Amino acid sequence: MLGELLKHPRALLVSLVLHVVVIGLIMVNFHFAERPMQIKAGQIEKTVQAEVVDQKQLEAMENKKQEEANKIKEAARKKKEQEAKKRADLKKKEAEEKRKAEEKKKAELKREKQAEEKRKKEAERKAAEKRKADAKRKAEEKRKADEKLKAEEKRKAEEKRVAEEKRKAEEARKAEEARIAEEKRKAEEARLAEEERKRKETEARLQAEAEQKRKEAELKARLKAEEDQRRLKSLRDAYILAIRQKVERNWRKPAGSGKMPVCEVRVLQGPGGIILDVTFGACGGSTALYRASIEKAVYNAEPLPKPGDDALFERELKFLFNPAEQ
Repeated sequence: MLGELLKHPRALLVSLVLHVVVIGLIMVNFHFAERPMQIKAGQIEKTVQAEVVDQKQLEAMENKKQEEANKIKEAARKKKEQEAKKRADLKKKEAEEKRKAEEKKKAELKREKQAEEKRKKEAERKAAEKRKADAKRKAEEKRKADEKLKAEEKRKAEEKRVAEEKRKAEEARKAEEARIAEEKRKAEEARLAEEERKRKETEARLQAEAEQKRKEAELKARLKAEEDQRRLKSLRDAYILAIRQKVERNWRKPAGSGKMPVCEVRVLQGPGGIILDVTFGACGGSTALYRASIEKAVYNAEPLPKPGDDALFERELKFLFNPAEQ
């Protein structure tokens, strides 16, 4: 039995492990028991038998695993053979398809070449027909262009002839119009010259009459102005004299006044002859008492006499006061 176990090292290892476990359990039970346990011979035999059964089961399991491994290897081999066969079939099929494709391509190229040759021939035929048609068309166009050119030259020649006749007629018409216009211009110039002569005569006469009237008016105005000036001067002299006389009538010679020279009296008056201010101009050698008497006489003469003409009213006036004339 031991020889059988030595042939199977794995089973031997399992058996030893089981023995160690059993011995361990026995020792544990012996330690905790109240009294030593009795090991019977029947129990040891059962244990050995269990070990033998376990060994057979292990061998059966190993055999089964070996068989399964062999099956797997066989299946892998068959699968590999099938895959190899499939790859070979596929290569064979691809080669066949490639051959057919090349044959088809060659046939297609042949058809295309034949079609291209046919197309070239047809194109050459059409090109030849087109060249003939173009040549015919160009010849027809040239013929029409020549006819059109001749017709155009004929038309231009006719237009030139008509234009020349029209130009000559226009020149004749313009010459006639120019002659008539020249005659009208000369007649108009003569008429305008006559009107200008008459206008100048009339203007000269009117200027002479106006000059005569102007001179007469100037003479009349000058005479009137001189008359007015004389009248106004007379009135102004009378106006100043009336003022001076009224002032002199109101003057009282001051006692002990001493020398009484002629003084220029300046009076500032308002409307109605109201005296606003009295000042003196040249009054050499006069005394203050003398000037005061004159100023008083001026204020006593208020209101001053009115002028004979309102135009002679002067806001500022002056006169000479001469006591020697009194």
